[in-house]
Amino acid sequence: MKIVRGLEKWSQKEPVGSVALGFFDGVHRGHQKIITSCIREARRRGLPSVVLTFEPHPLTVIRPEVAPQLITTFSEKARLIKVLGVDELLVVHFTHTFAALPARDFLNQTLVGTLRAKHVTVGYSYTFGHSGEGNAALLADLGPKLGLSVTVISPVEVEGQVVSSSLIRELLAQGELKQATLLLGRPPAVTGRVVPGAKRGRTLGFPTANIELRAGLALPKLGVYAVRVCYAHRSWPAVANLGRVPTFGGDGPARLEVHFLNFHENIYGERLRVEFIDFLRAEQCFSSTLELRQQVQNDIKRAEEILEKSSSAESDGALFTTTGVCDRI
Repeated sequence: MKIVRGLEKWSQKEPVGSVALGFFDGVHRGHQKIITSCIREARRRGLPSVVLTFEPHPLTVIRPEVAPQLITTFSEKARLIKVLGVDELLVVHFTHTFAALPARDFLNQTLVGTLRAKHVTVGYSYTFGHSGEGNAALLADLGPKLGLSVTVISPVEVEGQVVSSSLIRELLAQGELKQATLLLGRPPAVTGRVVPGAKRGRTLGFPTANIELRAGLALPKLGVYAVRVCYAHRSWPAVANLGRVPTFGGDGPARLEVHFLNFHENIYGERLRVEFIDFLRAEQCFSSTLELRQQVQNDIKRAEEILEKSSSAESDGALFTTTGVCDRI
């Protein structure tokens, strides 16, 4: 998949077979349906498929006080879109000038003019143009007049819930990890580099990798988790603590510390993807390091059982519409 940053850098000579429009935070099951429909339409025409997205999130520009925390970083979003099979990812820098562009001008200048798109795919709630004046209904009405066929994807429901990024953020904050996983189509994950920590885990007999957390991410609620870590083209079982370590002061921002169950290499500076599989317990303050050590041993035992069961379910095809492949992160 080729990534093009900026409409001014678009130089493809052939028309776009289909373009999917959206911010696609999380690339959840609803987004997946939009994007796979776009790919199918483009292939039917024998032309490229394109996802057109924006950076930063539009609300950080027009209403920063209500801008959401993001489920995925841009690099993770791009990885997930690539996994779906899109030919090109076009990233439009969202500015006040772009926000002021009337909906009809966006259609004429961008979709018809720059991309020469033959088809466009959007979700039912998609809005565009100045003050969100454009929507799926306007697109369906104007598109054919501009030589642009339109597919509007209806709400995608999982177990009676309409899949949305905002709902997934709520579920993560509430600790509803299994439900968030169902809506995403894969486990929630955090990607970051391994940075030096306080090395307390090593003194306890449980060395940890400290993962640098990006600001502005929608994280699961604080606590201890059974996780899988994607590194070196493999998935490694681990236990993670996401929190402030109350036994040792508990101050400062939340941090993510991962203890591998069967991996012992030096990985400082490496990027890892930590997939949250199941919640084990809330953070707690222990009266002694001995008590903490005993609890960690219990956490490891439970995590091993959970991860073994999770791997069996995945191998049976019971989980995930988007693969959690660890080839690139």
